[in-house]
Amino acid sequence: MDFTSNQGLTPEKLQLFVAGLSGLSEDEVRKAKLLFLKNELSRLKAIKISMSGFGVAQGCYAIVPLFWPILWAQRKSMDAAMTLQKDQVLNALSVWRDDLSPDYSRGVGVRIS
Repeated sequence: MDFTSNQGLTPEKLQLFVAGLSGLSEDEVRKAKLLFLKNELSRLKAIKISMSGFGVAQGCYAIVPLFWPILWAQRKSMDAAMTLQKDQVLNALSVWRDDLSPDYSRGVGVRIS
């Protein structure tokens, strides 16, 4: 299972999103950015749940020591993918801080864990 193929908030994805905001009012841009980030956080939570289910399957293989190096490598890959995607969302939050002003200070309503 390749957890790195879905890279989350890539610069290309952000550029396409921001390009679609042209012509909107400031309030509409703020709402669109807020919704975009909330959707990315929801996607991140879904990936985390999916990975935890895969972790249960890995536990079954952990009975056999022969699989330990493979399971360790998979776990590291999964952890790296989650870290990357969390960092991408946090980076977008920090860049858009001024645009999201009151909502940003409330944490956009979703906790990144």
